[in-house]
Amino acid sequence: MLHLKELAKQIRGKTVRLLEGTPNDWLLWAPSGTSNHIIWHVGHSIWVQDCLCIEPLCGSNELPPRWSEKFGMNCHPVAETRDWPDRVELQHLLETQLDRMLALFDEHSVRLNQIGSNQDDRWDLTRGVIHALHDEANHQGEIYLLRKLQQHSAEL
Repeated sequence: MLHLKELAKQIRGKTVRLLEGTPNDWLLWAPSGTSNHIIWHVGHSIWVQDCLCIEPLCGSNELPPRWSEKFGMNCHPVAETRDWPDRVELQHLLETQLDRMLALFDEHSVRLNQIGSNQDDRWDLTRGVIHALHDEANHQGEIYLLRKLQQHSAEL
């Protein structure tokens, strides 16, 4: 269990640092040919953690209203959305969601420690949590690339 909690802290911590280190005017920027900006990648990370980690462990969705419409797997195209959350709201959600995840990991440690012991139970808990963490780490790469592209554009 300790390794899962540490992994969640490391991954979420990097997402927070990437968001904190991004200038405000870069948060909604996306170069032509791409479909998502930094706000979307951060919001999607929050969405995927809720869907694959929090909801299976506690039985309920804990996202703000309409979050799935903006950040979910079948969300509206970015160009059709205007009311994006700001940095402060995203940072708050990232931090409070991590606290909630860690508490749920403790609460459900027995179930999470039985990784792979029951073929029927493998996806909905451990694989879901690991998949969510992996997905967030992949979106960190997208955020990093968008920041690099914006930095390059600003230097030209």
